[in-house]
Amino acid sequence: MTIEALLETDLWRHFEQQARAARRKPADMLADLLREYLETANDVALNNAMRSDARKSGYTQADAVRLVRRHRASKKQLRATS
Repeated sequence: MTIEALLETDLWRHFEQQARAARRKPADMLADLLREYLETANDVALNNAMRSDARKSGYTQADAVRLVRRHRASKKQLRATS
């Protein structure tokens, strides 16, 4: 669907009504919605990638917590001895 075709649909007319009810220009509201969608899509993709990496690592959440606590304790001990 082209932009010109979209502008002729009931969907766009309804969107314009909603934008005007919110006292916003339809084009500005659409730009904000697209920006928010892209940010959300990037966040979801990053979250999925992190989950996939975590599953591939073989570590459980308990293992990760134990490793972080051990690392923090060793850093604390190094600071105390310096």
